Amino acid sequence: MAEYLLFAASSWVVMVSTNLDNLAVLLGLILVMDRRRSLLGFAMAQTLVLGLALAVATGLSQSGLPDWIGYLGVIPLGLGLLGIWRQVSGNGHESDIPKGEVASVVTLFLSLSVDTFAVMTPLLADSDAQFRLAALIGAGIASASLAGIAAWGAPHAQKLGPRAARLERVAPYIMVCVGLYILSNSPTDVL
Repeated sequence: MAEYLLFAASSWVVMVSTNLDNLAVLLGLILVMDRRRSLLGFAMAQTLVLGLALAVATGLSQSGLPDWIGYLGVIPLGLGLLGIWRQVSGNGHESDIPKGEVASVVTLFLSLSVDTFAVMTPLLADSDAQFRLAALIGAGIASASLAGIAAWGAPHAQKLGPRAARLERVAPYIMVCVGLYILSNSPTDVL
């Protein structure tokens, strides 16, 4: 039981660290448009990302290539190293915040969630079915936590902005760690 809780917790950390940019955008959206529309768009995008990651992971694990699944860790490792390089070189980028309907909010969050998909897919593909469920539960709790923080923090967004920016600098390092874990193809996730 403890191993499932630890795997759910690690999935929670991955989800939070790859969604700090989404948190900042969600805080901004809540300030400029309807709170329910912003939260609904965020929830729908996260559900789509996790559902697609699970579908791809399941397809990969059933394709007869389970020995090669561990090499998917190159994706989060590469994205993490790219993020670290951008931090060091100062080549960060900002995204525009649309003010339209829920579909545009979902599209915005989907475009910001490529890193989440790239990390969660190999993590799920390299895991047994019970661990996938634990990872999805951890990721779902993380998404709900981020939505709650945004809903609560919108009135305090100017104070939280610099803290979220500092925390976002940690995300590439977590992606590198997840990539290295997946590349190691540890047998602990199939016990």
